[in-house]
Amino acid sequence: MINFYEHKNLEIAAVQQAKPGNIHCGDAHVVVEEKDFTICAVVDGLGSGEGASESAVAAIKIIKDNRFLDVEEIVKTCNEAMVNKRGAVLTLVKVDFVKKELNYCNFGNIGFVMYYPDGTTIQPIPLRGYLSGRKAVIKSKSFSYKEGSIFMLYSDGVKIPFSKKNLLTIDSLKKEFTDLLTLDRFAIDDVTLLVGKLA
Repeated sequence: MINFYEHKNLEIAAVQQAKPGNIHCGDAHVVVEEKDFTICAVVDGLGSGEGASESAVAAIKIIKDNRFLDVEEIVKTCNEAMVNKRGAVLTLVKVDFVKKELNYCNFGNIGFVMYYPDGTTIQPIPLRGYLSGRKAVIKSKSFSYKEGSIFMLYSDGVKIPFSKKNLLTIDSLKKEFTDLLTLDRFAIDDVTLLVGKLA
């Protein structure tokens, strides 16, 4: 399933699909749009199927309900919600249109990369582990962005993420995103891939 989201400062495309043969997708994503910011997150519940989906959906609800908090507090609250659940990994970015910066927080193996129009790459190393409800050290980072910057969040079901060349040559996600989704990009797994282009 492909979704498109449009804000005057940000165009987003996301694809999400369950592991073949499963009804429930253990991955989830969310885009929360406000006047001065947008939150994008990709969550992967541990394992696959209904239990994984339950953890991912719980984290998504927390993100929506706590969107006005800073990214560290949102992720800490997601962690608390994982008690008696399988647990989850996630990457969350909050794009601040006033400060022109992207606030990033991650826990576990959800990939993130941002490319500036000049090709400069920002790709933080993900934290190891997963959110389980146990005490965890959660840290965030902030990066400035420029008009034309493009970022990508993706779960471990994405075998071959889009290349820098793929992303920086995109004029319109709505027109071009689907053409990039070749079958060899995805493993036999739950898959979520989200791309945002900043204006």
